[in-house]
Amino acid sequence: MNRTTAFRRSFALSLPVLALLLTVEPAHAEVTRSLHQEISASGPVAVENLAGAMHVTQGSGSSIVVNATLHAENDEAAGLVRIEQVKNKEGVPTLRVIYPTEKYGTLRYPGDHKEDQSFLSRLFGGNSSSRLDYGGKRVRVSTNDGTLLYADVEVQVPRGADVRIENSVGPLRAESLEGSLKFETASGNVTLTSVQGTTSASTGSGNVEATRLSGAFDGSTGSGNVTVSEFNGDSLEASTGSGNVRLNDMKARRVKAETGSGNIKVVGGEVEDFNGGTGSGNVELEADGNMLQKVNASTGSGNVTLRLGSGASFEAHTETGSGRIVSRYNDAEPIMEDREIVGYRRGSQKSRISVSTGSGNVVLEPGA
Repeated sequence: MNRTTAFRRSFALSLPVLALLLTVEPAHAEVTRSLHQEISASGPVAVENLAGAMHVTQGSGSSIVVNATLHAENDEAAGLVRIEQVKNKEGVPTLRVIYPTEKYGTLRYPGDHKEDQSFLSRLFGGNSSSRLDYGGKRVRVSTNDGTLLYADVEVQVPRGADVRIENSVGPLRAESLEGSLKFETASGNVTLTSVQGTTSASTGSGNVEATRLSGAFDGSTGSGNVTVSEFNGDSLEASTGSGNVRLNDMKARRVKAETGSGNIKVVGGEVEDFNGGTGSGNVELEADGNMLQKVNASTGSGNVTLRLGSGASFEAHTETGSGRIVSRYNDAEPIMEDREIVGYRRGSQKSRISVSTGSGNVVLEPGA
């Protein structure tokens, strides 16, 4: 028997086995139910969900409105889920989606996967799970294991509300809001569009993306990227444990960007005070030199590039363990220490710049 014939016979024999495996676990009809609850927004309020997708928009009334679409494996599981008004650990009135975690040790939230895809993932070993605290209890949420039970939640928030939105596992999206707003996930992406006021967004694992913000913003992730575009306000902060920070087309009095491992890049910025630091990665700042007053930039391993415009005036001091400083401003005057160039001066020295690198170069240039 030649190799081709053997392969064909082996493949033909495997087809019935695969077909049998695919029919071992019959498809069960998913149970869906709708839940509704409201709470006054006269003071600080919170909304909490364990697993699912959450979407937050501006409401027309004076109350925070929560509409949830529950997805359950069976009627019994669906009947045990409710939305209750409780107080969170800070004592803030909270609308919380209550799950029967005592009865079901592991809840299954497949995310974007269909039921048939979930079975194939189990068959070939693909799975992810999270253990987290929810409502004062330890809970496990898995993509493939356990009882199917999660809620997709729509939240309507009045203008000017003081609200904290927490979606433990799953994506969190918000748009067209104004107020004092906090968005949190343990695992999932946070996406914000057209938000005004004092805003924060954080995730343990996932990306933070924010567009058209004004006021003050603080975005952070343990593992993922933070990207902010079209910001106009007083203060902008972005941090990652592992991932990149990118800030585009912004105007801010103060900007702070930090990453343990990743690059920091600011493109098209108008900023007075910039502070950027990374343990391992590059720092790039492209800013209008007419507005810039202070820069502090550091990297343990990487380069620092400052593009400050053709009319920039500055005094830049650098410390490099292994690297050199380069100025592409032809009229900049070098600052010497022990016959070594440690910085440059230009013009009226409006911008005060301090840069340190453990291993990398420092570049000053006019930019685009």
